[in-house]
Amino acid sequence: MANFFGIRHLSPACAYYVQEFLERTSPELVLIEGPSDLSHFIEPLCSSEVVPPVAILAYTEEPPIKSVLWPFAGFSPEYQAMLWANRNKVPVRFCDLPGKVTLALEAERAKAQEKENGEKEENDDVVEKEAEDFNVYTELEKHIGMDIDSFWEYTFEHNESYEDFMAATLEYGGNLREFSNYSAYNELREAYMRKVISEAEREGIVPEKISVITGAFHTKGLMGKSDSKEDEKLLKNLPELSSKATLMPYSYYRLSSHSGYGAGNKAPAYCEILWKNKLKGREEDSAAEYLTSLAKFQREKGYGTSSAEVIEALRLSKVLASLRNGIRPSLADLRDAAVTCMGHGSFGEISLGCAATEIGVKIGHLPEGTVCTSVQEDFKRQLKELKLDKYYSPVMEEVELDLRENLRVQSDKAAFLDLNRSFFLHRLYVLGIHFCKRLERKQDNATWAELWALQWNPEVEIEIVEASLKGDTVLQAAQMELTMQLSNAQTLSQTADILASAFLCGISNVVQTAVTAVQNMATECSGVVDIGDTIGTLSFIMRFGSLRRLDTEPLVPLMETLFLRFCLELGNEAVCDKAASDEIIRAMEKVNAACLSHEFLKEEQWILVLNQLADRDDVNMRISGYAAAVLTERGRFTNEILTELISRRLSKGTAAADGAGWFEGLSMKNRRSLISRLSLWERLFEYVSELDEEEFKPALVCLRRTFSVFTPSEKADIAENIGEILGISKESASEYIVAPVTKVEQETLDELDDFDFGDI
Repeated sequence: MANFFGIRHLSPACAYYVQEFLERTSPELVLIEGPSDLSHFIEPLCSSEVVPPVAILAYTEEPPIKSVLWPFAGFSPEYQAMLWANRNKVPVRFCDLPGKVTLALEAERAKAQEKENGEKEENDDVVEKEAEDFNVYTELEKHIGMDIDSFWEYTFEHNESYEDFMAATLEYGGNLREFSNYSAYNELREAYMRKVISEAEREGIVPEKISVITGAFHTKGLMGKSDSKEDEKLLKNLPELSSKATLMPYSYYRLSSHSGYGAGNKAPAYCEILWKNKLKGREEDSAAEYLTSLAKFQREKGYGTSSAEVIEALRLSKVLASLRNGIRPSLADLRDAAVTCMGHGSFGEISLGCAATEIGVKIGHLPEGTVCTSVQEDFKRQLKELKLDKYYSPVMEEVELDLRENLRVQSDKAAFLDLNRSFFLHRLYVLGIHFCKRLERKQDNATWAELWALQWNPEVEIEIVEASLKGDTVLQAAQMELTMQLSNAQTLSQTADILASAFLCGISNVVQTAVTAVQNMATECSGVVDIGDTIGTLSFIMRFGSLRRLDTEPLVPLMETLFLRFCLELGNEAVCDKAASDEIIRAMEKVNAACLSHEFLKEEQWILVLNQLADRDDVNMRISGYAAAVLTERGRFTNEILTELISRRLSKGTAAADGAGWFEGLSMKNRRSLISRLSLWERLFEYVSELDEEEFKPALVCLRRTFSVFTPSEKADIAENIGEILGISKESASEYIVAPVTKVEQETLDELDDFDFGDI
């Protein structure tokens, strides 16, 4: 019979004893739980340049991408078994279901779950809520009287006898099977592993010279059993998905159970402490190392932690361990002692330190040429070339870019380093690779600067692998993605946004294609909002084109055409309700800004359109008021013209809602200038005073909405104006403005809840 070692994934003790197991059994073949079709990754994983944690990633070749991971840490028993076999030149293979089969089974399971959830929703009124999924570890914890991790540490991690350890793991695996709901999936996996073991025997290898390392759960399902006709029937016509696979770095955070990885480990950094001390034969040092590492973190972050507190925590942890029948403190003992002695009874004081000491931020490393997709290689190469490799870390860091040419250096590459960094990061963003995130700059309005937050995690690596379906490099993949987006764009503004993305990515050929697409779509019927958004996007590209070293001249005639269409069609579309007016005003703001930025846009034509809107009575009054605000800001309205217009709009002959709506539009720009015009507030005061009760309600709604965006200082200045009109002091007016709402006023506000606002 083959020799079996049942392990717990990511267990330092299992990683330690698996080496003794292999030394004692002297195998001619080592079989390890893992994807049997990906055994060729074992040799590169054993390279001396590999720094765990790392993982094997299998993924489907067709979108939507499905993927499955097999991660390994330095203290993974599977990884240590690979290293032993490699050192001793013993053949080693994976023996579990192939990755392409696992992917197919996962896809089938997801579909079944989706269907089940749909059926539950359809019968939601008659189907009672199901009980929570059965958890074998919860059941075991009920029987052993403590959490499973503490039980494992006391019983296994602190076990110093190889024979006792082997017997205990066999019993532990049997208990897992006893308390588990044995699934069809596990039955399938064990049938496949029995098949692989039997095939090895048929190759002529003596069973006693085959050593098998699998999860403890599976050991009793494999020991003393050969493949059978039932297994053959079970394994017939296994589903498969066309797939590829690669190696990727991994991180301690993603190994932790916080990441959702099923075979996770709550404290991988702590396990590394156990592992290293076990190798040194100094297991008793682990508790002190944990507490001193925690203290070091606390001190670095400015929290006072004395040596006496560390010593007392160590003593307390040992007492707690003895009370729980442990020979050494477990992580739970150390955590409880640290909270009491170093956190002064509060976990919150040491929570960040515990995360750093127990989980850690370690990230794996793979040497060049190890990964198997060209996009991964290109990503790594560009990180190095652009000097961004120091940000290849699970800790988020900010990087500020200056896109201007650096005149202090000689080479073109160095002169435009930050610009090329920007191109690279924007390409990653387009591809949905969440290595980078654009941040808003709060310090100033420098148009030549960008602020990014960079952070690596294993999902980033998966996203990079997914991008390999679109090209061999980051550039090619981004180009393909933008081209696909262009083919699916439905509106003019969407097409312009893709043009802007291509511009930010510095992909000139896609920029040219997108310009043509915008030109073609511009000939079709588009509303002024769509056109205004497009003009705003093109204006952005025109203003910063030289900074990104791209030719923007082809955009000039396109913008001129769109600007003319906007001016011609704005008047008709301005006859609209409030919801539409919000969008139109936003578009008007973009066109106005573009007109101020580019001399080739005919300003006088824009001024003419604004004058018409400000004068018309049939358009939405908010738009009319906004047109007046723009003209005032541009200095095209004298005080006399504005006073006359105010008197006209805020008069008895204008519907209350229209008058208040017009004032709202007028207040959307240059509010400080309006506040300084006392005549405006005199007229507004007279207007409100003349309204009867029914007219007052809709006017109040608009005015409250208008003043809600004013700052406290602006409101104080308005109060001063009203006070002057009423002949009272500034202080009295301010006091009245900020006074609590009276009962009568509250009743009036409550009535507004039932008021039919219509299109206000």
